[in-house]
Amino acid sequence: MELQAIEQSGKRVLTTSQLAESFNVNPKIINRNFQRNKVHYEQGKHFFALTGEDLKGFKAERQEDASLKFVSVLYLWTEQGAWLHAKSLNNEKAREAYSALVDGYYNLADKMKSPEFLIAIQDKKILEMAEKINKMEKGMMTIQTQMQNQITLNSGEQRRLQKAVGERAFALEKDSAKRGQVFRSIYSAIKKQFAVKSYRDVKQYQLQKAIRFVEKWNG
Repeated sequence: MELQAIEQSGKRVLTTSQLAESFNVNPKIINRNFQRNKVHYEQGKHFFALTGEDLKGFKAERQEDASLKFVSVLYLWTEQGAWLHAKSLNNEKAREAYSALVDGYYNLADKMKSPEFLIAIQDKKILEMAEKINKMEKGMMTIQTQMQNQITLNSGEQRRLQKAVGERAFALEKDSAKRGQVFRSIYSAIKKQFAVKSYRDVKQYQLQKAIRFVEKWNG
């Protein structure tokens, strides 16, 4: 459960509704428990009671909170006040809930000021920054790969492919008069295999694949 942080006079506090939700009880139980044991509760130590302009200001900042609509006196419970309620409820769940409140809510502000917490936050920011840089580098690598994959054969690579075509044509057809047709057929097969208009448009990264294709071509 995530509680909205509320502070009063430099202390973290909870509304009756928040405290009841934490203890998994009806807010009426918290109110009844307070009324029955009021003598043990000290204002400023265990609770704060907001009325008048203070209450109006508090409500104005939390207009979405329907539980405050008809409240004429708003009680805000400190850590000590929460402990008295947990003690009065006298059950294991209430004590466990109180312990969770102390660790996860009342003392959270102090923890956030501790060197250990600040170091943890700094480490988290460093990790987040490293992750962003890693994503940027991967993105750049992807763009570079895509750009490289669009580069066609240079003149030297074209000659290598031409040589492979020539060797294959000579291997398949001994008659020089018929060899021209074999050349045309191999080049046509290259264009179809690699979806290009000319063998010169074969991409650089496809060169070895194109050479192997020619070496295995049988018409």
